[in-house]
Amino acid sequence: MKTGYLYLQNKSWRKHEKAAAIFGLKLLILLSLLKISFFAYNRALLTGTSSFDDPSFWIMAKWSVLYDLFTIALINTPFLLLLCIISFFTSRRLPEQLVSAFFLLLNFLCLALNVLDIFYVHFHRQRADADLLYVLQHPVQKLFTVNWMSGLLILSGTMLLFWVAWKAHRTLLKSPVEKGRFMFSSLAGILFLVVFFVSGPKKALPTYPLTVMNSSSLQYVQNSFHTFLYSVYRNKEGIVRPYAFLPASELITASISKKGCSSIDSARKKNIVLFIMESIPEDFFNDTSRYKVAMPFMESLVGKSKYFSRAYSYSFSSNKGIVAILSGIPTLTEIPLYHSNYASMKMTHIGASLSQQGYTSSFFIGDDYDDFGFAKCCNWLGIQQYYCKENIPGYQQMESHTMGLHDQYVLKFMGDELNAMKEPFFAAQYNVSTHYPNDLPKNYHEKYPAKNFSDPMRSMSYYNECMSAFFNRASKEAWYNNTVFIFCADHWMNPDFKDQRMDLVQRFHIPLFIFDPSDPKPEKFPGMVSQLDVMNTVLCLAGQTDSMISYGENLLGTGKNNNRLVFSRENASLYQATDSNYVLGFNAVTGKAEYCYHYKTDPQYRNNLILSPSPVTDSMIKKMKLFLQTASYQYNKLGGF
Repeated sequence: MKTGYLYLQNKSWRKHEKAAAIFGLKLLILLSLLKISFFAYNRALLTGTSSFDDPSFWIMAKWSVLYDLFTIALINTPFLLLLCIISFFTSRRLPEQLVSAFFLLLNFLCLALNVLDIFYVHFHRQRADADLLYVLQHPVQKLFTVNWMSGLLILSGTMLLFWVAWKAHRTLLKSPVEKGRFMFSSLAGILFLVVFFVSGPKKALPTYPLTVMNSSSLQYVQNSFHTFLYSVYRNKEGIVRPYAFLPASELITASISKKGCSSIDSARKKNIVLFIMESIPEDFFNDTSRYKVAMPFMESLVGKSKYFSRAYSYSFSSNKGIVAILSGIPTLTEIPLYHSNYASMKMTHIGASLSQQGYTSSFFIGDDYDDFGFAKCCNWLGIQQYYCKENIPGYQQMESHTMGLHDQYVLKFMGDELNAMKEPFFAAQYNVSTHYPNDLPKNYHEKYPAKNFSDPMRSMSYYNECMSAFFNRASKEAWYNNTVFIFCADHWMNPDFKDQRMDLVQRFHIPLFIFDPSDPKPEKFPGMVSQLDVMNTVLCLAGQTDSMISYGENLLGTGKNNNRLVFSRENASLYQATDSNYVLGFNAVTGKAEYCYHYKTDPQYRNNLILSPSPVTDSMIKKMKLFLQTASYQYNKLGGF
C-alpha cells in the first residue's frame, strides 16, 4: 500500500501508465487492421452475409475486438507485471532487457501469425494451429532457395513487422524508471483476464463464439496467436473429443471393419501404380467447366478408364489427404495423424497388408526427405521403399519447382525403378509441380495458352506432358499390361487464384479414375465416392481376403450405392456430408447442423433446409453423428473396435 501511495505521489506514474495504455492501443489497432485485411481478402470464403447493416456483422466485430484484447492481455500482462517487479531491483538493466526481448518475440509472433493467416487460410481453411509446426518451414525455406524475389519480399515484410513491434516496445520503455511502474496497468490486465474467465471459463476456447455465429464466420473473429496456442496445448494433451451424440449401442463399428475381397483367380497378380495428384480440382476434367484444361494425353487416358465423376476429398490439406488415400482413415486431429498420439490406433497398414499378398511397395516424391512428414507416414503405413529427390542421380543439376524437383525428372526415375522391380509391386507417386505457386520449367511452353489461362491450369498442362512421356516409355515394358493405374487428387484447389470464389460442394470435388491397359473400356460411374475408398480398392486388387479397417469402399466392387453419403472436413469444427442432391454442414463443437441445401435445385444456396427440418435432413444429421462418433471411438480406444 505504501509503495502504491508513493507511486501516486510521484507525478511520473502517469507517464508510465499512459505509455502502457498507448502500447496496448497500438497493438489493438494493428491487430484490428490485420483483421480487416483478413476479412477483405478472404470474404469470398464466407458463406453467410456480413455488412454494416447486418446484425451478424456487429456480433463478429464485438468478438473480434474481445479476442484481440484477450490476446494482448494474455501476452502483455505478465510483461508489464515483470517490469513492475524489476523496477524495485537495484541492478535492473539486464533483467529488463531479457524480459523485454522475450515479450518482443511473443508480440512479433502474434502479429506475424495474423499476417500469415491472411494468405494461408485459402490453403488451410482455418486459423493457425499446431499443423503449422509440421508444414510451414518447408515452403518458406524453398521460396528463398528457388524464388529469391518472393523470399526477399517475405524477409522484408518480416523485418518491417519486427521493426513495428520493436518500435512499440522501445516507446513503452523510454521514460525514466520509477519504482512500481506499470503497477496499475498490470492490475488492469489481471482484472480484465479474471473478469474474462469468471464471466464464462469456456470463453477462452477459440471456438466459443460458435454459440452465437456459424463456423464459416468464426475465423473472421479469431486471433491467430490464440488459436495456435490452444491448438499446441490441445495436441500436446493428445485430445480428440470423444463425441457422444447418440447412444453407444448405435455405433456402426461393425461397418468400419470391412470384409475382405474375393481371392484373385489369376496366378499373376496385377501391379498397382497410384498417382496422387497434388492440388487438382475436378474442374480440370469437367467438360462443362470454364476451367477445363486442354490436356490431350490425360483426356485420352480418361477415355479408356473407369472415371468416377462424383469423387470427393476428405480434407483441404495434403497431410490429411495422404492419410485418407493410403489408410482409409479420416483425420480428426489438427496435426497430421502420423505425428499424433493416435498413430498407434488399430488400423490396416497398406504396406504391411500388401506384403502379406506378396507385393513390394514403394513411394516416390520429388521433395526433400521426410518433408511434411511423408517418410514417417510411409514407414507408419508399412511401405517398404521411400524415394525422394536425393535418390535421383544428378538431382542437384535438375530444375526444381518451389516444392521439389519437377515431375518430368521424378517420373523418369520412377519408370526406371519400376522396370527393375520384382512383380507384383505397388508404387505410389506424389507429384509436386501442380502445387502452388505453380512455377514451371524455364523452357516449358504452353501449347494451349488460350484455353489454359490460369497458373494452376498451366501446371496441369505441364503435368499432362510429363504423364504422356511416362506412359509412352512404360507402355513398351513387360510389366505395363499387367498393371492397374489409379489417379486420385489429394485435395481440391482453386483453379484460378484470381477468382477466389468457393462453392460448398465443388470445393471438395476431385478427379478419381482407374486405367487398366488390359481392359481399356471407358466407363463413367456417376455415384458418390470418396478418396477414403482408394485403400480398399488397392487391397482388393491385390486379393486381400482378410478383413480391413476402413471408412471407404472398394471402387471396383459390385452393388455400390449411387446415392451414398460421403464425408469431408472443412476445418476443426465444421464437417460436411454430401450425397447426389444434398449437402449438409455439421458443427462438431456445438453438435448441431448449420446448413443443408438441395444444391441441385438451389445452386446459389439460398434456401437453408435446416430452418425447416425434414426426414432428409434428420437422416443426414444422424449419419454424420454416427460417422464422427464412430471415428472418435476408434481414436480413443487405441486397441480398436
